Amino acid sequence: MGLLDLPSWVFSWTDATLAGLLPAGARIVLWGSVGAVVSLGLYWLVSPQQRMARIAAAERGLKRTMWDENAAIDEGFAAARELVRLALARLGLVLVPVLIAALPVLSLAAWLHTQYGFALPPPGQVASVKAEPHTAQVRWVAAGAAPARVEVLDGQGFILQSVPVLVPVPIIHKRAWWNVLIGNPLGYLPNDSPVDGIEIGLPKQQYLSVGPDWIRGWEALFFAALLAGSLLLKSVLRIR
Repeated sequence: MGLLDLPSWVFSWTDATLAGLLPAGARIVLWGSVGAVVSLGLYWLVSPQQRMARIAAAERGLKRTMWDENAAIDEGFAAARELVRLALARLGLVLVPVLIAALPVLSLAAWLHTQYGFALPPPGQVASVKAEPHTAQVRWVAAGAAPARVEVLDGQGFILQSVPVLVPVPIIHKRAWWNVLIGNPLGYLPNDSPVDGIEIGLPKQQYLSVGPDWIRGWEALFFAALLAGSLLLKSVLRIR
């Protein structure tokens, strides 16, 4: 589990509670709205809104100077240089708040990818598995009521590793640096494994009945709700 996965149990509990009230698509839209509220609220709290308002007022004055037909050329160039300086200053002021505000969205997106991205095959159905490098041997094993698993084999057919597939995650790999932030629920391959990664052909869940395949997953609903909610809150609350 990574640092951004820490709130996942709260998301799962809340989602399970709402499952009896809302269909999956509506819950995804709700999570996008929640992400907008939390992200914009966090940005508003940690960003210097008053200082940015003063910069915006100064920029408006400088723009009027630049467009003033009676202003001297030197004044126009001075106003342009000051506008560039203020733009860089504003960028410096918002950079850290934007990164902080993105954390709840990243945490939600990581959880949604596991919760709503893919589905496990029905009992008795075999999922395709592909190893990297392609010379390695892997297979999907599903028997009885036991959870399906992916097995890594050596050249003689002996099992080197067996990974239970308890959640619908389409890839297993060796641990990387970014897993400190976002973990793989299936765990990791050993560093000395002959296999660098395993791709599992899990069926992708769809929540829209129209449009190309790439727009039918959870991503389109979530990010559309996130964007719409963020723009609405920014306009209503006049967040800079």
